[in-house]
Amino acid sequence: MGFLIRMRWTLESEGATPLSLTSAPNCPVRSGILSVEFHRNLFLACDHSQYYAAEVADLRFSNLWSSDLNSGLSYIGNKAERGQKRYLAMAVRLEFLPGNVYVLTLVGDGEHRFTPQSIPEIMAALDKVEADPKACALVTTGEGKFYSNGLSLSLEDRGSKENMQLIDQFHALLKRILTYPIPTVAAVNGHAVAGGCMVALAHDYRFMRADRGFMFLSEIDIKLPFSPGMNAIIRCKLPVMTYHKAMLSAFRYTGQTAVEAGMVHSSPSDLQSTYQEALKLAKGLASRNFDRVVYQTIKKQMFKAEIKELEILATLEPIVASSKL
Repeated sequence: MGFLIRMRWTLESEGATPLSLTSAPNCPVRSGILSVEFHRNLFLACDHSQYYAAEVADLRFSNLWSSDLNSGLSYIGNKAERGQKRYLAMAVRLEFLPGNVYVLTLVGDGEHRFTPQSIPEIMAALDKVEADPKACALVTTGEGKFYSNGLSLSLEDRGSKENMQLIDQFHALLKRILTYPIPTVAAVNGHAVAGGCMVALAHDYRFMRADRGFMFLSEIDIKLPFSPGMNAIIRCKLPVMTYHKAMLSAFRYTGQTAVEAGMVHSSPSDLQSTYQEALKLAKGLASRNFDRVVYQTIKKQMFKAEIKELEILATLEPIVASSKL
């Protein structure tokens, strides 16, 4: 059984075979939007004139937005290339649950790295939640072994323009989460490393499973200094002793040691209980229906200095240019 997808931008079909309309699935076309349908590993697509079929591996597309019409789930993702192998770089799933809570999930078994493509997709999901007046709380989590393994930076050319631009994008994401107008809860499903740890820290509340995964800041090991904005996020969310230890030793915190260090609020026993406890808190907060303007204003007052640091453009180049792996 497939699900209907609407594509907002461009479908690039490589070697796709046209099908007759009589043999194609019921795939309604709307003005300006391509409609496609998945059937296992077969990708069926229609534009305004004809249908095409090709193996998923033979297709390349970008800026994908999709909606499972039966469950109300939304997906945002992009395709990327690594050598000759095409893979889903990151996808974001949004689900609106009873209790006026949205759940944002980083989909797939990958490392959920923050890239120039994936950050805008997360921001777009945050836009969608914020645009819904019924949304009263947000939970973020991931699939697989990683909550996130951080930024996809080039360590060969650390001071590159591309690295600096990615760091600026990441600062914007941290600022967005830090000042989000509804309560945010991170349900850390696995490893939260470097930038992944910072994103979790930017949330109002954090839960981390006890049975698997580490939360840590690896920058000292990869010989990459923190930007002022990154440092600000970490400093404002951690107790002083934990701040020093995490920054200067790359200590790997388990769920339990993270609770003891004041890095997370709770460490339920396993993945499912972590998600359920995070969702329970989110629903409780959502039931209070905080005024968004007041909630965000308080956050901006709390983190006024950190916001200024996050708005500083990346300036790592003179520091990292002489750093050697």
